[in-house]
Parts: sequence; structure tokens; C-alpha cells
Amino acid sequence: MPLVEVNSVSKSYARRAGLHSQRQTVVENVSLAIEAGETLGLVGESGSGKTTLARMILGLVKPSGGTVLVDGTDVARATGAQMRRVRRQMQPVFQDPYAALNPRMKILEIVTEPLVIHSKDGGLAPGAGGDRRAALRSKAVELLAEVGMDESALDRHPHEFSGGQRQRINIARALALRPRLLILDEPVSALDVSVGAQIVNLLRRLQREQALTYLFISHSMPLVRYLSTRIAVMQRGRLVEMGEAEELCAHPKEAYTQQLIAATPELPQA
Repeated sequence: MPLVEVNSVSKSYARRAGLHSQRQTVVENVSLAIEAGETLGLVGESGSGKTTLARMILGLVKPSGGTVLVDGTDVARATGAQMRRVRRQMQPVFQDPYAALNPRMKILEIVTEPLVIHSKDGGLAPGAGGDRRAALRSKAVELLAEVGMDESALDRHPHEFSGGQRQRINIARALALRPRLLILDEPVSALDVSVGAQIVNLLRRLQREQALTYLFISHSMPLVRYLSTRIAVMQRGRLVEMGEAEELCAHPKEAYTQQLIAATPELPQA
């Protein structure tokens, strides 16, 4: 069974047009699957429906039609307890590495927040009192080390870090619950090219070490090609082409896919 199954999913919103209300479809009849351990690259220009599809997989938006299954659970119809279990299996990393971090919280609080939230469900924040605080700090040190940062970051605030460091902190937080799936929504588009290359190579290393599954969303075909096992191309809410990464990039069938390949330069290797 695939880790993620998207079956004929659509999403539309009501939109006011003068005195009348119209439906605007942003995702239309999309079906795809993500196998455990692979990276599915989801590529398309802004407004193609990529982020809306990701939000439906995360359970943040309910589809207007179709179903989304994560590890066999229908996320749109899951009970509270079922959804909490599913959320431990998948975590997002968002585009803006600063907006995703609470500026009033220290990095220790940010990285361990998922453990505290889910502690009642799965005992993920062990101990009590001083023992609990020590255990959380130890876990935070471990998580930061995985993304190439050290303990000195824990007592500082997000504004004290660069964009690349903030994105590493976001990734560390996403790893806290030991999920199987990371949904990476344009995770390097707000970063300098060289810093973005470092983050991409970090993601590749983490995938090898932790057997992670990725949904990697981007508008850059060369970037998606570098990281992905398979690629799905979206245009105006529809899935127009999908296939193995190297084959699709070497022999694209759709003119839109060819345009995406030609539109952006290759990513420098870090």
C-alpha cells in the first residue's frame, strides 16, 4: 500500500462576482500515490494548485471531491484521535523560514513543541519536572545536531539566525515526532541559491539516514529533478504529466513540462 493515496481529488471555492457567486476550481480531479521511501516532486508555476493539494494531504483543507489516504486513513473523515496519529506520521516544512517560527519563542521551545503537544497521546515527552525539562533539552540537542546546528542555538530567538539556519530549525522541528513523511512546500525558494543547495543536500542526507518519504513542491524543474524519484507536473489545477524523474526530464511529453525545464538554471552542487 502506498504511504499516500490521492484519489480523484478536487477543490473549489465560492467567489463573489458582483451580485453573483461563482465556483473557482483550484484543483481538479488529481490522482497520485507516494510510495514509502521515495521523493515525489510536485512541480508547476504559481497558482497551479500545488500548495492546495499539499494542504489537503495534510488535512488542513477538505477536498470538494475525492479522497486522500495517508497510511490507509482518510484524512478528511478521520476522528480527532485518528488525525492526531496521522499527524505524527507527516509533518510540513513551509516556504518562509521566518514566518513559520514564533518570534517570541526560543529555539528550545520551538523544536520541542511537537513533543509537548503530542505527549498525552504517545508519551513523547518523557519524565516530569526537572527530568522532563532535561529530557526535552537533550532531545532538542539531538534534533539540532541532525540538521547541522549545535546546542548554543537553543536559548536564542529566530531573529538571531540567517534564513538558512531558520530553515534548518524548521526541519529539526518537523523531525521531532519521527514522521515517515515530510511535505516540503517550496522549502528553498526564499533562500539564496547556494544556501538552498545546502538545504537540499541536507534533505537528501536525512532521507538516507531516516528512511523518510518526501513530497517536494517547487516551481523549479531542475531542482525537482535533482531531488526526486518521480515527478508530477501540475498546470491550472490539473495533473498534466507524471513519471520517473530522469525519464520525464529527458523526454517530456507536454509542452508545459518542456517550458518548465527550460525556465530555470541548474542548481549548484554544495
